[in-house]
Amino acid sequence: MGTKFFETLPTYEELTVPELHLTWPELKAGSLYFGRYCDDQCKEFILCKQENFLNAAACINEGKEVTKCGFQFFGKVKKHCLKEFETYYTCIDRDTKGQLDFSLCRKPQLVFDDCMKEKLGIDRPYIGYFARVRLVDTNRPRRILPKRDYIKIKDPPTREELDKMKLNTDQYPLHFSKLFE
Repeated sequence: MGTKFFETLPTYEELTVPELHLTWPELKAGSLYFGRYCDDQCKEFILCKQENFLNAAACINEGKEVTKCGFQFFGKVKKHCLKEFETYYTCIDRDTKGQLDFSLCRKPQLVFDDCMKEKLGIDRPYIGYFARVRLVDTNRPRRILPKRDYIKIKDPPTREELDKMKLNTDQYPLHFSKLFE
């Protein structure tokens, strides 16, 4: 049983992937556009992770596709909007509270948004874009959820049964203020 586990592990060659060397402010500044640009690859990766939640090695290729897309995206940003991007992420990095807050950097954000729209044709996603339900166009088989067997509960109690179940108001106060008298 132990050898089967080691046989399923990926080799070092399979795991070797170039990494995006970006700082946290840079990732945060480009995150919305990256999410929109690499939407399909990220969805495929998440679908794979949901299908193979016990075997992370099964999704290495999908993870490589996400990384490859990230290189493409940030390469385009570097080529076309580097000055605007640097101004924006530097503003985010200079947040005095240390929270990397967007709200203090709206002016550089608008300049970066305009550059992304003009030169790369990507609009800034609206608030809630990533939270909405979107269907995925994929070759993976559709997941069928199991049907639930609901237990038939007995009929609701009648008015007389409810009256019998009522507690005396002296036992339990109806208002919290009576608890502290």
